[in-house]
Amino acid sequence: MGARGLVLDALGERPRLQELVVEPPGPGEVRVRMLAAGLCHTDVTQVRDARFTPILLGHEGAGEVESVGDGVEGLAPGDRVLVCWKVPCGRCRRCAADLPHLCEDVVGLAEPRTFRGGEPIGAMLNAGCFCDYVVLPAGGAVRIEADLPDDQAALVGCGVATGVGAVLWTAAVEPGASVAVFGAGGVGLNVVAGARIAGAGTIVAVDPDERRRALASEWGATETVAPGEPVEPVDYAFEVVGEPAAMEAALASLAPGGELVLVGAAARDAVVAFHPRAFLSKQQRITGCIYGSLRPREHLPQLLSWATDGTLPLATLIGRRITLGELEDAFAEPANGGVRTVVSFR
Repeated sequence: MGARGLVLDALGERPRLQELVVEPPGPGEVRVRMLAAGLCHTDVTQVRDARFTPILLGHEGAGEVESVGDGVEGLAPGDRVLVCWKVPCGRCRRCAADLPHLCEDVVGLAEPRTFRGGEPIGAMLNAGCFCDYVVLPAGGAVRIEADLPDDQAALVGCGVATGVGAVLWTAAVEPGASVAVFGAGGVGLNVVAGARIAGAGTIVAVDPDERRRALASEWGATETVAPGEPVEPVDYAFEVVGEPAAMEAALASLAPGGELVLVGAAARDAVVAFHPRAFLSKQQRITGCIYGSLRPREHLPQLLSWATDGTLPLATLIGRRITLGELEDAFAEPANGGVRTVVSFR
């Protein structure tokens, strides 16, 4: 099947929209017609540090099942689905220990399904959502039962899951705790919302942009400050920028016994400096967070439900809507003064 997809051919180059062929799904796979996809900061960072090229970009999306491979149960053509880019295998020692977020054998495709002139094109994070059609492991397509617009549903697949999950399932913030969120972009605002859902007593949002600080207040922050302004010591600090300076500032904001959760996609060669003696004396912790420690089948429907009932006001995240043909230019200014850019395929 012919399709258009955004491909990065080499590090440092501009991604280009190209003509591709998307093969039918194999056993245990589904082919999905994309409906909407969010432009996440992680997509942009691929230009500098993708693990391989050429690579089909995109990983945050919603679509409609077009066809299913042999052995697929619970999904049928016409089902609206959320793309889940990290599917636990259910068999490794981590999954057996009920730690699926630490799965050692994340499920991917048995073989490539997307080609350019006969050349296989690997998909970013087993997804590759910036394409008219994508083939996913069946576990990577989660049915959307909620009555939610496509563009908002797409955001749940990464930005919402990562941000809310960082609070509820990675850090397990307890009611009454104090929280600081460094970075109030698309993921950071969801960290704020997660802290509100968790019942945190104090939620401080740190961001240089006045509009984002205002949004953070709408999403549940009890206080907003610009970087460099003082932050009272907190129980939990979430760094959602991916910059060493922000990580160091977040670490400095911790109270004794506090936990720093690293959420932002830092450059692969980034280095953070801190004073280990003070760190150990205060008995603090640093925790890495990928995809909000998500249990896809359990947590994604819950997040979709919160988005539908207004607990997560996702409409306020969308700064602009573009077509797939406009996506190349959007990489030059991803947020365009807003929070999230969403590609519509309709």
